[in-house]
Amino acid sequence: MTESRQKVGELFAREKSRFLAFVRRRLFDVSGMDAEDILSEVIFSLLRRADVVGEVENLSAYVYRSLANRVTDYQRRAVPEEPAIEEADPDWPGQRVLPPDPRPRPDERVQQDELRRRLFEAIDRLSPAERAVWIATEVDGRSFRELAEDFDEPIGTLLSRKSRATEKLRQMLSDYKDFR
Repeated sequence: MTESRQKVGELFAREKSRFLAFVRRRLFDVSGMDAEDILSEVIFSLLRRADVVGEVENLSAYVYRSLANRVTDYQRRAVPEEPAIEEADPDWPGQRVLPPDPRPRPDERVQQDELRRRLFEAIDRLSPAERAVWIATEVDGRSFRELAEDFDEPIGTLLSRKSRATEKLRQMLSDYKDFR
Protein backbone atom coordinates (compact mmCIF):
# COMPACT_ATOMS: atom_id res chain seq x y z
CA MET A 1 0.00 0.00 0.00
CA THR A 2 2.79 2.45 0.87
CA GLU A 3 4.62 1.58 -2.33
CA SER A 4 1.47 2.36 -4.34
CA ARG A 5 1.09 5.73 -2.65
CA GLN A 6 4.72 6.51 -3.31
CA LYS A 7 4.19 5.59 -6.97
CA VAL A 8 1.21 7.99 -7.21
CA GLY A 9 3.20 10.73 -5.45
CA GLU A 10 6.13 10.36 -7.83
CA LEU A 11 3.84 10.42 -10.87
CA PHE A 12 2.08 13.53 -9.57
CA ALA A 13 5.35 15.35 -8.84
CA ARG A 14 6.71 14.49 -12.30
CA GLU A 15 3.58 15.15 -14.38
CA LYS A 16 1.67 17.85 -12.45
CA SER A 17 2.07 20.57 -15.08
CA ARG A 18 0.95 18.22 -17.87
CA PHE A 19 -2.07 17.06 -15.88
CA LEU A 20 -3.07 20.69 -15.20
CA ALA A 21 -2.63 21.62 -18.87
CA PHE A 22 -4.81 18.63 -19.82
CA VAL A 23 -7.60 19.81 -17.52
CA ARG A 24 -7.29 23.46 -18.57
CA ARG A 25 -7.60 22.53 -22.26
CA ARG A 26 -10.93 20.90 -21.52
CA LEU A 27 -12.15 23.61 -19.14
CA PHE A 28 -11.06 26.68 -21.07
CA ASP A 29 -13.73 28.88 -19.50
CA VAL A 30 -12.98 28.26 -15.82
CA SER A 31 -10.39 29.56 -13.44
CA GLY A 32 -7.05 27.87 -12.88
CA MET A 33 -8.10 27.10 -9.34
CA ASP A 34 -10.87 24.83 -10.60
CA ALA A 35 -8.35 22.88 -12.69
CA GLU A 36 -6.14 22.43 -9.64
CA ASP A 37 -9.16 21.39 -7.59
CA ILE A 38 -10.06 18.72 -10.14
CA LEU A 39 -6.49 17.44 -10.23
CA SER A 40 -6.27 17.32 -6.44
CA GLU A 41 -9.58 15.41 -6.25
CA VAL A 42 -8.29 12.77 -8.66
CA ILE A 43 -4.94 12.43 -6.86
CA PHE A 44 -6.68 12.26 -3.48
CA SER A 45 -9.00 9.58 -4.81
CA LEU A 46 -6.02 7.57 -6.07
CA LEU A 47 -4.22 7.90 -2.77
CA ARG A 48 -7.34 6.82 -0.92
CA ARG A 49 -7.66 3.78 -3.16
CA ALA A 50 -3.96 2.89 -3.31
CA ASP A 51 -4.86 -0.82 -3.46
CA VAL A 52 -6.20 -0.28 -7.01
CA VAL A 53 -3.00 1.42 -8.17
CA GLY A 54 -1.07 -1.86 -7.96
CA GLU A 55 -3.46 -3.45 -10.46
CA VAL A 56 -3.25 -0.59 -12.99
CA GLU A 57 -0.97 -1.36 -15.92
CA ASN A 58 -0.43 2.25 -17.07
CA LEU A 59 -0.91 4.62 -14.14
CA SER A 60 -0.44 7.76 -16.22
CA ALA A 61 -3.19 6.74 -18.66
CA TYR A 62 -5.41 5.86 -15.71
CA VAL A 63 -4.91 9.37 -14.25
CA TYR A 64 -5.68 11.02 -17.61
CA ARG A 65 -8.90 9.00 -17.95
CA SER A 66 -9.84 9.88 -14.36
CA LEU A 67 -9.21 13.56 -15.10
CA ALA A 68 -11.34 13.41 -18.25
CA ASN A 69 -14.17 11.78 -16.28
CA ARG A 70 -13.90 14.37 -13.52
CA VAL A 71 -14.00 17.21 -16.09
CA THR A 72 -17.16 15.70 -17.56
CA ASP A 73 -18.68 15.55 -14.08
CA TYR A 74 -17.69 19.18 -13.51
CA GLN A 75 -19.32 20.27 -16.76
CA ARG A 76 -22.53 18.41 -15.95
CA ARG A 77 -23.00 20.15 -12.64
CA ALA A 78 -26.03 22.38 -12.68
CA VAL A 79 -25.35 26.09 -12.68
CA PRO A 80 -26.76 27.46 -9.44
CA GLU A 81 -29.77 29.59 -10.14
CA GLU A 82 -29.69 33.13 -8.86
CA PRO A 83 -32.91 34.61 -7.62
CA ALA A 84 -34.74 36.94 -9.98
CA ILE A 85 -34.15 40.64 -9.50
CA GLU A 86 -37.04 43.08 -9.21
CA GLU A 87 -37.01 45.53 -12.07
CA ALA A 88 -37.46 49.17 -11.15
CA ASP A 89 -39.23 50.13 -14.39
CA PRO A 90 -42.42 52.14 -13.69
CA ASP A 91 -44.01 50.97 -16.97
CA TRP A 92 -43.66 47.32 -15.87
CA PRO A 93 -44.30 47.19 -12.15
CA GLY A 94 -43.41 43.90 -10.55
CA GLN A 95 -41.47 42.76 -13.64
CA ARG A 96 -38.89 40.17 -12.71
CA VAL A 97 -35.60 40.05 -14.64
CA LEU A 98 -33.34 37.04 -14.58
CA PRO A 99 -29.58 37.59 -14.47
CA PRO A 100 -27.71 36.68 -17.66
CA ASP A 101 -26.64 33.07 -18.06
CA PRO A 102 -22.88 32.84 -17.39
CA ARG A 103 -22.43 29.97 -19.86
CA PRO A 104 -21.49 30.86 -23.43
CA ARG A 105 -24.27 30.85 -26.01
CA PRO A 106 -24.05 28.17 -28.72
CA ASP A 107 -22.74 30.65 -31.30
CA GLU A 108 -20.09 31.88 -28.86
CA ARG A 109 -19.14 28.28 -28.11
CA VAL A 110 -18.68 27.61 -31.85
CA GLN A 111 -16.48 30.70 -32.17
CA GLN A 112 -14.40 29.63 -29.17
CA ASP A 113 -13.99 26.13 -30.60
CA GLU A 114 -12.99 27.54 -33.98
CA LEU A 115 -10.44 29.89 -32.41
CA ARG A 116 -9.03 27.04 -30.32
CA ARG A 117 -8.72 24.80 -33.40
CA ARG A 118 -7.01 27.54 -35.41
CA LEU A 119 -4.69 28.37 -32.50
CA PHE A 120 -3.59 24.73 -32.21
CA GLU A 121 -2.95 24.59 -35.96
CA ALA A 122 -0.93 27.81 -35.77
CA ILE A 123 1.09 26.51 -32.82
CA ASP A 124 1.89 23.36 -34.79
CA ARG A 125 3.37 25.53 -37.57
CA LEU A 126 5.90 27.15 -35.22
CA SER A 127 9.46 25.88 -35.17
CA PRO A 128 10.07 23.25 -32.46
CA ALA A 129 12.19 25.64 -30.38
CA GLU A 130 9.61 28.46 -30.57
CA ARG A 131 6.76 26.06 -29.86
CA ALA A 132 8.53 24.61 -26.82
CA VAL A 133 9.12 28.04 -25.25
CA TRP A 134 5.65 29.36 -26.07
CA ILE A 135 3.85 26.30 -24.68
CA ALA A 136 6.06 26.12 -21.60
CA THR A 137 5.34 29.75 -20.69
CA GLU A 138 1.76 30.20 -21.87
CA VAL A 139 0.25 26.76 -21.25
CA ASP A 140 2.38 25.24 -18.51
CA GLY A 141 3.01 28.58 -16.75
CA ARG A 142 6.74 28.04 -16.36
CA SER A 143 9.15 30.91 -15.80
CA PHE A 144 11.92 31.91 -18.17
CA ARG A 145 14.46 31.31 -15.41
CA GLU A 146 13.25 27.69 -15.13
CA LEU A 147 13.38 27.25 -18.89
CA ALA A 148 16.88 28.75 -19.10
CA GLU A 149 18.09 26.09 -16.68
CA ASP A 150 16.21 23.25 -18.39
CA PHE A 151 17.14 24.23 -21.96
CA ASP A 152 20.64 25.40 -20.97
CA GLU A 153 20.18 28.64 -22.90
CA PRO A 154 20.24 32.34 -21.92
CA ILE A 155 16.98 33.97 -20.83
CA GLY A 156 17.34 36.56 -23.59
CA THR A 157 17.35 33.85 -26.25
CA LEU A 158 14.21 32.33 -24.79
CA LEU A 159 12.54 35.75 -24.62
CA SER A 160 13.36 36.34 -28.30
CA ARG A 161 11.95 32.96 -29.29
CA LYS A 162 8.74 33.60 -27.37
CA SER A 163 8.43 37.06 -28.92
CA ARG A 164 8.92 35.67 -32.44
CA ALA A 165 6.46 32.85 -31.75
CA THR A 166 3.85 35.28 -30.43
CA GLU A 167 4.27 37.54 -33.46
CA LYS A 168 3.96 34.58 -35.86
CA LEU A 169 0.81 33.43 -34.08
CA ARG A 170 -0.66 36.94 -34.36
CA GLN A 171 0.08 37.00 -38.08
CA MET A 172 -1.34 33.52 -38.66
CA LEU A 173 -4.51 34.41 -36.77
CA SER A 174 -4.82 38.02 -37.95
CA ASP A 175 -7.73 37.19 -40.25
CA TYR A 176 -9.74 35.84 -37.34
CA LYS A 177 -12.07 38.68 -36.40
CA ASP A 178 -12.08 38.15 -32.60
CA PHE A 179 -8.32 37.58 -32.19
CA ARG A 180 -6.05 40.40 -31.06
